[in-house]
Amino acid sequence: RIDKARVAFLQLKNIWNSRQLSTNIKVRIFNTNVKAVLLYRAETLRTTTTTIKKVQVFINSCLRKILNIHWPDTISNSLLWERTNQLPAKEEIRKRRWKWIGHTLRKSSNYITRQALTCNPEGERKRGRPKNTLRGEMESDMKRMSRNWKDLERIAEAGVVWIMLVMIVGGIHQETLDLGFVLIGTRQKGVLVILRELALPDEINPINSLLWERTNQLLAAEEIRKRRWKWIGHTLRKSSNCITRQALTCNPEEERKSGRPKKTLRGEIESDMKRTNRNWKDLERIAEAGVVWIMLVVCLCSFMSSNRRK
Repeated sequence: RIDKARVAFLQLKNIWNSRQLSTNIKVRIFNTNVKAVLLYRAETLRTTTTTIKKVQVFINSCLRKILNIHWPDTISNSLLWERTNQLPAKEEIRKRRWKWIGHTLRKSSNYITRQALTCNPEGERKRGRPKNTLRGEMESDMKRMSRNWKDLERIAEAGVVWIMLVMIVGGIHQETLDLGFVLIGTRQKGVLVILRELALPDEINPINSLLWERTNQLLAAEEIRKRRWKWIGHTLRKSSNCITRQALTCNPEEERKSGRPKKTLRGEIESDMKRTNRNWKDLERIAEAGVVWIMLVVCLCSFMSSNRRK
């Protein structure tokens, strides 16, 4: 498999040496044309420390050539992966494996692949050190998550929940459990159910604030507010001729209809501006300095969070 990937890499030598293409495009081509050959069906194979090391050495060598880093110039592997947006080979294979497990568990119970995946044949193993098998690696991951096959079959029915489970598996092996992401289009109640299902043991029924603290989450309203003010900063930094900026800062003069005023996006923005004692001119001036704007967003979110705790 490594030899086939090496042939694919050498066939694209002109692309790696090109000065017209950016590093980002080269890495994307590497992922689709070389890495796909290297890791083809790797999720269904057992892995050993030796094979993982060989695969990782080949990937690192290719990435250094793409970045044009040659001896005596050196760069650490962690910095190399960060610059090329790569995962270590071990984590990449584990991520692919758990995606494949999810696809298999969602198939019919009569499907041969699913039966082979979940069956537990009876019998005694031979004497000596037990061999590292695919099933052994999966059960090792399940043990760290405190899950069994029945739990996985139930979770696999919800595709979004399974994606979160795959992310948690990666977090466990990195000795961290970071769920600092937001499900767009999901209600706050749905987020809470998923986080309780994946991040916390079954016997714990936590208060929402404790749940958010343990999973490093923001309230849905605070997360949306944070995203909105980031977008406002990007918009205010655009040219004054930009239609989006004009639509954001204009104030049409017209009388509103009788009755309770409707809740609008502009109304929510002006409500936040009122809390921070700022107007549009102040915001335009602050937006020019990106770091200052980030501090404003952080202060606004922390202000809302402190009010919620009170």
